[in-house]
Amino acid sequence: MDSHAGPAAAGPPFDLVVRGGAVVSHDRDVRTDLGIRDGRVAAVGGGLGGGLREIDATGLVVLPGLVDVHVHLREPGMTRKEDFASGTRAAAAGGVTTVVDMPNTLPPVETAAGFAEKLALVAPKAHVDFGLYGMLGKTNADEIAGMAAAGAMGLKLFMGQTTGDNPCPDDGAIFTGLRAAAAAGLVVGVHAENDALLRRLSAELRAAGRTDPRAHLEGRPAVVEVEAVTRIVTLAGAAGAQLHIHHLSTAAGLDRVRLLRSLGHRVTVEVLVAHLLLDETAYDRYGNLVKLNPPIRPAGDVAALWRGIAAGDVDIIATDHAPHTAAEQDEQDVWRAHGGFIGVETMLPLLLTEVHRGRLTLPDLVRMCCHTPARTWRLDDRKGHLGVGADADLVLVDPAAPGEIDPGRLHSKHPVTPYAGWPTVGAVRATYLRGELVAKDGQALGAPRGRQLAPAPVTVAPALPATSTAVPAVTATAGSPA
Repeated sequence: MDSHAGPAAAGPPFDLVVRGGAVVSHDRDVRTDLGIRDGRVAAVGGGLGGGLREIDATGLVVLPGLVDVHVHLREPGMTRKEDFASGTRAAAAGGVTTVVDMPNTLPPVETAAGFAEKLALVAPKAHVDFGLYGMLGKTNADEIAGMAAAGAMGLKLFMGQTTGDNPCPDDGAIFTGLRAAAAAGLVVGVHAENDALLRRLSAELRAAGRTDPRAHLEGRPAVVEVEAVTRIVTLAGAAGAQLHIHHLSTAAGLDRVRLLRSLGHRVTVEVLVAHLLLDETAYDRYGNLVKLNPPIRPAGDVAALWRGIAAGDVDIIATDHAPHTAAEQDEQDVWRAHGGFIGVETMLPLLLTEVHRGRLTLPDLVRMCCHTPARTWRLDDRKGHLGVGADADLVLVDPAAPGEIDPGRLHSKHPVTPYAGWPTVGAVRATYLRGELVAKDGQALGAPRGRQLAPAPVTVAPALPATSTAVPAVTATAGSPA
């Protein structure tokens, strides 16, 4: 963490001083003070001058605001499930100050004009800062540069069926889109499942009369993920695109990523809170509420993901916050049930509980939920840390406070969660966005004040021929998110 404290008398007083907290970065935690001016961290260290407002954070942990790079806030077209206002209030209450919203809405975000329309619709409702993904689709490669110019955070490629049932591109369309993404300097995030295989296996199970929750797991075995990961990493390497695998869920998938990395491929990997905390026994306890794409896995896969975190093979933890109505969540036929459930508000309390249990450290949490997401999407001049110059997005946490997940206090439109009643250790006491209080003790406060974020510009090397598997360098240039 960068540290600097100027003379106490120099310049105007700080707008806010946070004193005596344990300030956590991706590699350490230090008991120190933060001086905040004009919405940014202006000084870090002891002996800071006075502030117009001061907070005594003694006994508290001070985290950077979390960056959740995988949420579905359902606007436009599915606001019966969630909308940008309710979803970002939930984020603020949970200590998440930056969200990246997925494009599989109605209509999907696959053109520059559609991106602009969505941005105009959601921006006035945002209670935290946000980025928007565009879609890498079957026929929209020519739109990618325009979406990048409009501030797209990246592109999402759905290789397997999920909410919205958007047609999955064939390999030719994928490769064309990957090259366009590389030229535009956009990260491509991938839902890596082999669509043809999962549809075939699911059809066989349906024909056999299976409608139970475990049929979803059996219709999406590990090979569905492993094949898709192998194919997309290979294609992205040839196209020169920066690749991120969303919600990797299996031991075999993580083994394949390790192998591909050993061959020189660059790829970041994300796992979900749900894939870390639930295993296949959850189908017996919660039924179709825990239907997820990709599915909740056997305990051996869960243990492998935790080992991957300990080994540094997993880069990011996210939520795949995917709301549905209470009626949709109550569907008993697995093939009619909707996949996904809420998570942006419960992520931090659940992960703090794992810190208490010794499975994570606080720097681990900051690395995977703040530092690496911000760096990967080129937001790290402002987000993901509390060094001088960063946005004053901070979360005050009582690390020892007992609690439980209470659906009655959650902010999503339909607060249906498998974690209801789960005990927690560690509570979010306050969330600040650019130095302003946006949530206190689990309640979102104030009017929307979130801003759109876009990646810092890049200098991109020329695309390589299709026969190459090397990845050209992509270097951030000076500049701030939009």
